[in-house]
Amino acid sequence: MKRIRPVFVFLFLLTPAYAEDLVPPKVQVAAASPQITVPTMANTPGSLGGIFKTKVVVFNPTAFSYPIQVTLYGSNGLLDQRIINMSASQIRNYENFLEEVFSFSGAGAVNFDSLSIPGGNVNHLFLVNSEVYIDGPNGRFKTVVMNGIPLDPVSPGTNAYSTGITVDSSNRVNIGCFNVSSLANIVVAEVYNSSNQLLNTISISLPGGSWNQVPLGTTVTGGYILWKPTNIAYCYAVVVNNTSNDGSFIPSANYAP
Repeated sequence: MKRIRPVFVFLFLLTPAYAEDLVPPKVQVAAASPQITVPTMANTPGSLGGIFKTKVVVFNPTAFSYPIQVTLYGSNGLLDQRIINMSASQIRNYENFLEEVFSFSGAGAVNFDSLSIPGGNVNHLFLVNSEVYIDGPNGRFKTVVMNGIPLDPVSPGTNAYSTGITVDSSNRVNIGCFNVSSLANIVVAEVYNSSNQLLNTISISLPGGSWNQVPLGTTVTGGYILWKPTNIAYCYAVVVNNTSNDGSFIPSANYAP
């Protein structure tokens, strides 16, 4: 009687040769940083009543204790600065960041920095989560601005897009930018429809180190925005439902052909 030998299958032999390509590059992986910019925060009345507030979570995953300088920027530039002291492995939660940290009503951009201040260090890393929310009769509606992944700024000469733009009877869109540069910055937002037709061009003028947000009045369904700054800036769009105030935050995404 012929003996049948067992067959052993090694799973690694069945792994596709292209499996390495499925690992995202490091820049796309959520990472702690010593400098993080949140391009928009709010503590301001909503269009349907209630107050838009900004919930922020700051986490220090390191074994170091250090300060973080937080700087608030508005339409005319720097508004205020504060220091948040972080112990090793400490997490801080803010239900209304602009009110709790700055006693500020309004909207703007906030920069977190543990690197360029006195005693700063590249090892003083932290994570930031941020969401703008509003409480209404039907519950809480929110717009996640940052989920722990630092956003990328737009540079002159780089193609950057915000996609999924819809303005109609049910939805409105706000677009905004924070000018990282100390120089004056004119950001051009080209609005395209889903057929790749240019519908409108909007210019946002920003003094050095300033933030601004404007409504997008162009009717469009499933379109996109092409951002063209004269200096480096963080840019975004927010699609908001007119009935609920629920919003989708769409940061600019860079494309280098």
